[in-house]
Amino acid sequence: MKRIKRLASLMLALVMAMAMTVTAFAADNNEHTITVTQNAADKTEHTYDAYQIFAGDLAEKEGKMVLSNIIWGKGVNGDALLAALQADETFNVVGENKTNAFADCKEAADVAKVLSGEAFASSDVSTSTLTDAFARVAENNLTDVVAGTATGTGNVEITVTGSGYYLVKDQNGTVDTANGAYTRFMLEVVGDATATVKSEVPSGDKKVYIDDVTTGDANNASIGSHVSYEITSKVPNHVGYNYYYFIMNDTLSEGLTFDGPDSVAVKVGDTVLVQGTDYYVYTENVAPKTFRLAFADIMNYDVGADIVVTYSATINDKAVIGTTGNPNTWNLQYSNNPDDTFDGERPDDQTKPGLPLDETNEALGQTPDEKTLTYVTELDITKYANKVLEANLLAGAEFTLTGTSKQVVLNTVDYYEASENGTYYLLLDGTYTETAPTGTEYVEIGVGTAETTTGYIKNADGEYVIPTDTGDYNGATLYKLVKGTADKYADVNTKYTKKTATETTYVDADVSIEMTTGADGKIYFKDLGAGEYILTETVTPAGFNTLEPIKITISFTPPASVTDGTEECTWEVTAEGLTFTDNGSGVFATDIVNKSGSLLPSTGGIGTTIFYVVGGILVVAAGILLVTKKRMSAR
Repeated sequence: MKRIKRLASLMLALVMAMAMTVTAFAADNNEHTITVTQNAADKTEHTYDAYQIFAGDLAEKEGKMVLSNIIWGKGVNGDALLAALQADETFNVVGENKTNAFADCKEAADVAKVLSGEAFASSDVSTSTLTDAFARVAENNLTDVVAGTATGTGNVEITVTGSGYYLVKDQNGTVDTANGAYTRFMLEVVGDATATVKSEVPSGDKKVYIDDVTTGDANNASIGSHVSYEITSKVPNHVGYNYYYFIMNDTLSEGLTFDGPDSVAVKVGDTVLVQGTDYYVYTENVAPKTFRLAFADIMNYDVGADIVVTYSATINDKAVIGTTGNPNTWNLQYSNNPDDTFDGERPDDQTKPGLPLDETNEALGQTPDEKTLTYVTELDITKYANKVLEANLLAGAEFTLTGTSKQVVLNTVDYYEASENGTYYLLLDGTYTETAPTGTEYVEIGVGTAETTTGYIKNADGEYVIPTDTGDYNGATLYKLVKGTADKYADVNTKYTKKTATETTYVDADVSIEMTTGADGKIYFKDLGAGEYILTETVTPAGFNTLEPIKITISFTPPASVTDGTEECTWEVTAEGLTFTDNGSGVFATDIVNKSGSLLPSTGGIGTTIFYVVGGILVVAAGILLVTKKRMSAR
């Protein structure tokens, strides 16, 4: 009898449940209200069905309401349930030989007696119990008799008739699997009862590093710089599941290049997880996603423990420029139905699956997309001779833009630091190479003949020219113009050393970009972040004065928040002696004028004529003076 009392006073902790309060009153045929309180994060509408598993007579004993004369309820096939319990090795928990807890049971009262034992009465709401396993088996042996049904959100009330033990579950096919999660639990009803379901919709927060300690929804960067990200989440409530999928999906836009699985680091609580053992990073066959991170077994960790994931990407030359950002999109997939059983293995025979073998038939929910934005800007310069006129566009002026912005480097990422002893160079696509850039040069290829019609020769001033008269080729040293590789390099003047950061580090991202104006007089310095830069004219077209170096400052203001990824930032560019105008999309333009130099007259031209004229005047004057003196002497 004591065991029956104990059974009446304990609630069976159930799959996906339960913080439960039971208020006892009423007799067997009275109506009872079961109030189901949803998890606060679950905003979806649920339709709950209640099935009577055990029925009994209510009696008061020592001030408590207890059940006696327990029989199978109308909501379950008792014989099938008993057979399934006895065949399930999950319940092999009795004695040294681990015999089945239900092995000696003959009827409903026997099963109820086993359920009243300590092994089934755990009150730990964050851990799956044998009662959770019992509820799973009971669900697979239900009849069509539903004791009560109710639909709603928040607190949902179900009305049932008769005391007993009830299994409450989501009606099949009624949960929005994209945003909600199924639940199942059992509780003793000897009066009105309240249960808080433990099923939950996991969530996460995605941020981008602004500096080495601050994160936000948006940042700015320059070409070749690392952009570092942080995801925070919590270990979900996996009670009632025999396996729980927990998968993070990340999609980088075209202007961002993933730094690879080695850039990924994962912590749960204070534990640093091991890639390939505790979690997997997938980059192949995951398109359109960039990579997917799947935990080997999230059920190994305490429910509610903090999860922190960091990784990084690099800005490349395909980055969107201006007030529109380069998005990084993240979402989380998770198991959302405790009825779904994992029965397979990974193709490599590992026992922990990571990703499902067949996702289309897997019960997975998915959180809404989280986005961060990274912005870059551009400076466009048009070169003119003497005056801003279409006819005065000036080609052949070479400029170098140098400066320093910042980048956040994570603990497992290779990065490049400027060094006089470095061996790497920065390319326009954001990668680095140990091959040095080469400049455009004239290479001697032999001596011209009377038949030569193409090539360069040197004129009297030592300049390489294509003669207008092909006869000038005959006997002259012949050259060809060999184009260099410097136009493929974002940084031609600075060498870099490859390093690996061992902690989150805020380091310089040096910029040195070389550009030469073409026939249209234009150059474009793309993929720039906020910072201070110096524009230097390194090669000036012949006959023009070289400009003094110009200091340029780029300032950045991010959007207040990011939701759908269309939010715009604000750029500002100031320069010494120049005015940059914004075209409205975050690209800035200015005109630069080169003035002609003051030239001395050349020999053989008007300069010698002037000397001849002046000399002649002096000779005539001297002659006149000599004649005058002679006449005066004669007098």
